[in-house]
Amino acid sequence: MKKFAKILTTIVVVILAIALIVPFALRGKIADIVKKEANGMLTATLDFEELDISLLRHFPNASVELKGLTLVGAEEPFVGDTIVAARRISVVVNLLSLFGDGGYEVTKVILADPALHAHKMADGAVNWDVMKPSEEEPAAEEKPSEEGGSSFRLSVRDFRISGAVIRYEDDSTRMSFSTDPLSLRLRGDMSAERTQLDLRLKTERTNFVSGGIPLLSNAEAELVADIDADLKNMHFTFSKNTFRLNAIQVGLDGWVEMKDDAVAMALKAGCDGVQFKDVLSLIPAFYTREFKNLTAGGELDLSLWARGEMRGSQLPAFELKTSVRNGSFQYASLPKAVTDINLEARIANPGGVMDRTEIDLSKFGLQMAGNSLAATFYATNLASDPTFRATADGKIDLGAVKEVYPLEKGIELEGVITADVQLSGRMSDIEKNRYESLGAKGTFVLEQLGLTLENLPPIQIRRAAATITPAAMTLGEFGLTVGRSDLSANGQLSGYLGYLLRGEELSGRLYVKSELLDLNEIMAALPGSESDDAAAEEEVAEEVAEAADTTASALEIPRNLRLSLNTDLKKVLFQKMTIENITGEMSMADGTLSLDGLRLGIFGGKASASGSYSTASDPKRPALKLKADFANASFQRTFEELEMVKQLVPIFEKTGGNYSLSLDLATALDAAMSPDLATLNASGEIRSENINIQNIKAFEAMADALGNDKLRKIEAKDVKIRFEIRDGRVNTSPFDLKIGDVNVNLSGSTGLDQTIDYQAKVAIPGGGVLQNVAVNIGGTFTSPKITLGVKEAVQEAVTNVVNEQIQKLTGSESLSEEIAKQAENLRQEARNAGQKLIEVAQQQSDKLVEEASKKGALAKLAAKKAGDKLVEEAEKQAEKLTAEAEKQIEKLTAGKQ
Repeated sequence: MKKFAKILTTIVVVILAIALIVPFALRGKIADIVKKEANGMLTATLDFEELDISLLRHFPNASVELKGLTLVGAEEPFVGDTIVAARRISVVVNLLSLFGDGGYEVTKVILADPALHAHKMADGAVNWDVMKPSEEEPAAEEKPSEEGGSSFRLSVRDFRISGAVIRYEDDSTRMSFSTDPLSLRLRGDMSAERTQLDLRLKTERTNFVSGGIPLLSNAEAELVADIDADLKNMHFTFSKNTFRLNAIQVGLDGWVEMKDDAVAMALKAGCDGVQFKDVLSLIPAFYTREFKNLTAGGELDLSLWARGEMRGSQLPAFELKTSVRNGSFQYASLPKAVTDINLEARIANPGGVMDRTEIDLSKFGLQMAGNSLAATFYATNLASDPTFRATADGKIDLGAVKEVYPLEKGIELEGVITADVQLSGRMSDIEKNRYESLGAKGTFVLEQLGLTLENLPPIQIRRAAATITPAAMTLGEFGLTVGRSDLSANGQLSGYLGYLLRGEELSGRLYVKSELLDLNEIMAALPGSESDDAAAEEEVAEEVAEAADTTASALEIPRNLRLSLNTDLKKVLFQKMTIENITGEMSMADGTLSLDGLRLGIFGGKASASGSYSTASDPKRPALKLKADFANASFQRTFEELEMVKQLVPIFEKTGGNYSLSLDLATALDAAMSPDLATLNASGEIRSENINIQNIKAFEAMADALGNDKLRKIEAKDVKIRFEIRDGRVNTSPFDLKIGDVNVNLSGSTGLDQTIDYQAKVAIPGGGVLQNVAVNIGGTFTSPKITLGVKEAVQEAVTNVVNEQIQKLTGSESLSEEIAKQAENLRQEARNAGQKLIEVAQQQSDKLVEEASKKGALAKLAAKKAGDKLVEEAEKQAEKLTAEAEKQIEKLTAGKQ
């Protein structure tokens, strides 16, 4: 007996050891095999962080757990798209089922924080089609036997999903669906041919857009269902179930059957005793703000049915009808109510494609604090060629909103909106500019419209009046105030229907005026920008400007605007700059703002500019091109107002006087709309009639090195400096400065790191034998390093001493001048001797001809040839004399040097 106990104990220990050791020993190999086999069957990439196998955690069940699972697209057009991701997937299998012939029994499945993104492109491509096509059909004997049944059996005691995020996008129909976080719990014996399923599903935020029209926004949904499931035929019958959408609860009856390539259904939903307050629960703004303190009256009718098959892009027939009669609501804390709310709406499709869906808001009206509003809307052919008609008529006093609706703290509304508008037509007529086929007429007026939001500058539309035709909207008047800024405009806009309905291009011409445009205040109010409150207005302006320098987002030019702007802006504040009297033409097109002959006052002077500011390639890094001419601008103001100058030309800080400048510049801007100096390229010329520079350490150090205090303070006139900015350095061509009676020729460069590298040639008046000194200026402007050209200075001094002695001995100014005199004497003597030879030869030739002419024509001709030969030989001798003289000059020059 003891021996049997020992054997039994040994067997148990070995089994436990195997259960503990084997999963750890094989885990890595199994994980590699799973990844290899899965990716061999997929066009996407499957990966996971960890695979865990346990034989004891759920004994007598085994568990397999995957952590950090991802399925990522690996083929165009979905490369890099995450299709599926899950933090944890756990599957529990009955160990005993592994040893029988009844199949494997999976008892529990848990999905923690799964995310699913399904995307259908406009051309029909889908990102979930990731299985590689099978190369060959399985043999007949390999196909599962219908009589024998499957070797896999699913008996789910607990199927759970928690924290799921699901997104679906269909570009072909402009439909999208999303929900999160979704939780689901399902119980039932999935191994039986027929079972009762207990389903509990809940999601906090559900969004649904159909044909580009939002139908649900952040709605809360819950489904509690007992389902009679015929698993053999995949036919599910709903009974004793409810579906809740926010506060509206409906009963759901009917059935759904899953086929190979379709889902058939016959469903209907309805609700009894639904109050108008329940309708308001579908509107997030109502459902989340003091909903418990809201009283509402009126009746709601709601019915929904769907019959047919969903197959690919084919939809079943469906209809949703709702109506509200004599609705009203009032918050307990507010004095007035919204009354006479009447609505008739229907969304239906006779079956087929999404394009056949009709949206019909045949009636909508309400009364609010003595104001009335009525509207209608109808649309169909939502995907192919949307057909629409809409009307709006009424008057709304926004100041009365706070009497009927509890606004957030810090929000204030005011103003009156009056509208009488009628629109109708087809989107294809808009796209092809067939405005004669459209119906559009009416007026739209805003008066004293104001909006105040906490931590943002107040916004007010003083007045906006527009009339519309199918072709254009005429803006007769528009006045806007944002914080301290004001803007007024008038003009005409075309393509406004396509712009409003589908975001298409809006074009036109506007005349824009402003007394003050504070871009710092506006940019600080954009997302991602912030500034601290301050008591004084000046402090606020400074803090806002600093915030704009560091945290503001770059202004993006919309790509769907093609506008021509005639501008008259009296004052514009941008960063630390004050720009005045901006006049000229601006235009927007394809994400680019272009300037043409703009005139403005800046840095205390005048300027003209042309160029462009573009966010077309990268909204976060705008591209700036600028050609500008400045006249009588202040060095001091330029340094104070332009950060780029502080970094590249710090000498401006200590420079007095004015300058003129021609500039050709191209650079990328950062998110704060400041130049990215690493990409800055520019060239130009700066001119000044009067420059005053003092307290510059580089010049003080040069004055100390040369022992000349006149170099400490620069007062120069008529200065012209050519410059070029490349690779983060400002390079200047050589230019002359007259500092008192000292002449300085200067050239070099300044870098982004504040380093300087300049070469100065200083002409010292009355310097005796040392008249010119070369000075190298390195280091930085605040810590300069001065190097004198000693070798060059000594050579110059020796030359000057020699020349002085030569002058005393010969009367010549220098050695070179004496050499030049002697050389010229030799050349003149050679020329004289040669000329004398030629003259003698010519006289001899003339005598020969004269004597021979007495003897006849033939003798004269012979004498002529002999005389020419004599002169020719004399000219050759003259050339030899000149060549010999040059040789003597060369020897003389070498010897004297």
